[in-house]
Amino acid sequence: MALLTYKDRPVDLAPGETVLDALTRAGVDAPSSCRAGTCQTCLHRAVEGTPPPESQNGLTAAQKALGFFLPCVCRPTQPLTIAPPDDAGARLEATLRAIEPLSHDVVRLRIETTPFPYRPGQFIELIADDDLRRHYSLASHPDEDPYLELHVRLHPGGRMSRRLMAEMKPGHRLHVAGPRGTCFYEGVELDQPLALIGAGTGLAPLYGVLRDALRRGHRGPIRLYHGARDRKGLYLADELQALAQSRENVEYIAAALDPDAPFGGDIAALALAEERARVGQTAYFLCGGEGLVKRLKRDLFMAGASMKAIRSDVFSAG
Repeated sequence: MALLTYKDRPVDLAPGETVLDALTRAGVDAPSSCRAGTCQTCLHRAVEGTPPPESQNGLTAAQKALGFFLPCVCRPTQPLTIAPPDDAGARLEATLRAIEPLSHDVVRLRIETTPFPYRPGQFIELIADDDLRRHYSLASHPDEDPYLELHVRLHPGGRMSRRLMAEMKPGHRLHVAGPRGTCFYEGVELDQPLALIGAGTGLAPLYGVLRDALRRGHRGPIRLYHGARDRKGLYLADELQALAQSRENVEYIAAALDPDAPFGGDIAALALAEERARVGQTAYFLCGGEGLVKRLKRDLFMAGASMKAIRSDVFSAG
C-alpha cells in the first residue's frame, strides 16, 4: 500500500518529504503560500489514516476531528489517503420519505439513503438535478434517526423551493453529497457553557448539536436562542420548551422581530446581552443569514470570546 494516496491516486513520497512537496512534484494542483504551517492555504483532509499531530497545530478541535491537516509540515510515517478540503464526497442516490410543514414557510424533509456518516449540525448538498443543487443543514442524529432531516424555508422565487412545492412528494428520487461543515459538538468540554444562537432555519443544525450534546451527557448549561421575523416563524417552539422544562441545564430563549409578539425583540441583541458576563468560557454555535452570523461573530469577539470558541454556519436563500 502506498504511503500517500491522493483521492484514489498513489503518490510517491520520498523519506522525510512533506505531503505538499510530494503533491507538487506529482503535478497535483495544491495551493500554498507560507509553507510553514501558518497561513493554512494548503489545508487538506485525511479521509483514511491519521495525520501526524504536528501537522494539525493551530487548527480548531472541529477541524482536527474531521481530519484536516497542513500538508506543508506533514511528514507521514503511516499510510494516509487525502482529499482537498472542499471535497464533498460521493454523490449518493436518495429517496424523499416525508415532507411536512413546520410553519407557514418552513418544511421538514426526511430523506433515506445508503449509510451516510455525518455529525449532527453538518450540512449536505441536496441535488434535484445536475443544475439544481442546494446546501441544507442536518437536524437529524445518525445514532437516533434512520433518515436525514432537513428544515427548508420556502422562498417564492427560489428554484429549489418551487420544485419542492410543485413536484416533490414522498417516494421522489434525488441525490445527496457530503457532509461538510464544522458546526458540530465534538471538541466541546462536557462542563463548558454552550450557547446555540440562530434565526429561521438556522435552528436545524442547532437542534442537531443540542441533541448530540445531550446524548453525550453534556453537564454545563446549554442556552438555545432562536429568532424569527414573526411568531409564526418560531417553529418547534412547543417541543423545545418541553425539552427545556425536562432538563435542568437547558434553556430555550425565543424572540421575534414582530413588535406584537409576546416575546418580541432582536435575537442577536438579546443573546449578546445575556452572554456578555460569561463570554470567555462559552462555546458558541451561530447559524442563520450572513448578516446575523457576521454581526454575532464580531460582537462576541469584541466582548471577549475566542474565535476558536465560535463555530458558524451561514445560510443563503434557495
